[in-house]
Amino acid sequence: MKIIIIGAGFTGGLLAKALVAEGNNVVLIDNNAELVRSVGDQLDCTVIEADGNSIETLEKAGISSADALVALTHNDEANMIVCSLVDAIYPDILKIARVRNYDYYMRMMDVAKRIGAKDLSRAMLGIDHVINPDVEAAGSMMRAMEIGAAGSAVELGGDYGIVTLPVIEGSPIVGKKLRNLSEIEGWKFLIAFVENEEGTFLANGETLLAAGDHIGVLVHKESVAQLLKYTSADTTPMNRIVIFGADNISALTVAAQMEKINPMKKRFFSFSRAKRELIVIDKDLKRCNELAEKFPEARILNGDITDDGLIQGEGICNCDLMVAASGNYERNLLTSAYLKLRGVKKVISLTSDSAFDEIAGKLGVDVTVPMRDVVIDTIMSHLRGRNIKAVHSVGGRKFEIVSCEISLYSKVAGKKLSEIKGLENCLVLLVQQPGSESREVPCGNTVMTAGARVVLIVPSGDLDTMKKFAGKTEIEV
Repeated sequence: MKIIIIGAGFTGGLLAKALVAEGNNVVLIDNNAELVRSVGDQLDCTVIEADGNSIETLEKAGISSADALVALTHNDEANMIVCSLVDAIYPDILKIARVRNYDYYMRMMDVAKRIGAKDLSRAMLGIDHVINPDVEAAGSMMRAMEIGAAGSAVELGGDYGIVTLPVIEGSPIVGKKLRNLSEIEGWKFLIAFVENEEGTFLANGETLLAAGDHIGVLVHKESVAQLLKYTSADTTPMNRIVIFGADNISALTVAAQMEKINPMKKRFFSFSRAKRELIVIDKDLKRCNELAEKFPEARILNGDITDDGLIQGEGICNCDLMVAASGNYERNLLTSAYLKLRGVKKVISLTSDSAFDEIAGKLGVDVTVPMRDVVIDTIMSHLRGRNIKAVHSVGGRKFEIVSCEISLYSKVAGKKLSEIKGLENCLVLLVQQPGSESREVPCGNTVMTAGARVVLIVPSGDLDTMKKFAGKTEIEV
């Protein structure tokens, strides 16, 4: 596929790198000469120094033969306008715009609900998909909170999800091979992948588990609490939660979602129905007054979260969970590490990208949410083709969890799982047959029926395996 990316910043460069690795024809456009030179030296793709919101520039870049346009400049208006301009001349090209302005994003969503439109951005602006990084990151943080910050979590639709958890010393699964886990009373989980010092790899029956490993586990929503008992030393409900970073929309989105939580209504991954106390800390007095009006049920504190007097006086070190979600990613990590040392039980930190995962773990941070990786996963979900429904990277982007629909013309349609060759580096985790509302963990006799929804875990960029199930990876506009 030919994909034009406007904006060669960190996210644009990371996206281009992933797309080039898959063999795509990528054109990267930016008007910053130094940035263009730096990216051009690192990536094997066409890099153009020019103004990306110019139709003339785009036509020179080959927009007429492109499959998709992704606008990732720092200017929301420019991202939306260039998509609209391209749509007027080339309506068949898929257009994706990053829109950081939360008000823009929410107004569009609100109007869409009022008029019953499925995709208002397409109807109004010619944009096929609008992505707000803060909304995406907040969703990841909420899922981690719902499992007590024991690890990260991905919803797979229906009643299942993938939870990535650490294996602690003393756990009954330590020192056991996967094929022997059934000997443990109550164990009924499928381990999809393992992360350790040697890297990330798909699990098999001979995989030996050790303390310090991280495991990606397929789990039914009703069994999350039981799974945590095998892996986490502390399953205490997160009842007292402090949020730092009210200057950032990610933090405010998490706070807003928390205030809407009905403590008696069980969310997907949640195993605690206890009422939660929410504390929001910010140094800006004016913003604190605004927060007090916005979140009447929350406790708003004016001060510096690292101030010893505030920590002691307000009992911050006794909190069950701290969420560091400011726009300063380095400060998030340092604050998380500091408060973990001061006694906060669990910490979640918003980071720039997954490159910080290893150092965050060494600092004692329980869960990291890499902003740019979350955004790229969302973009890749739209670029992989009409039958690819969702993409989630795991293991430092070494593997991808892919949700797709089996094409009538795919190589696996009508075959039993045991009859499909070439799946040595792939695991089929779930299958939802056409007409069924439930998903099941497949066995060798499970038929891959055309129209069925399947969830796979494959090496990142393994398009050949994806095509076996989803057929041609053609973009649908």
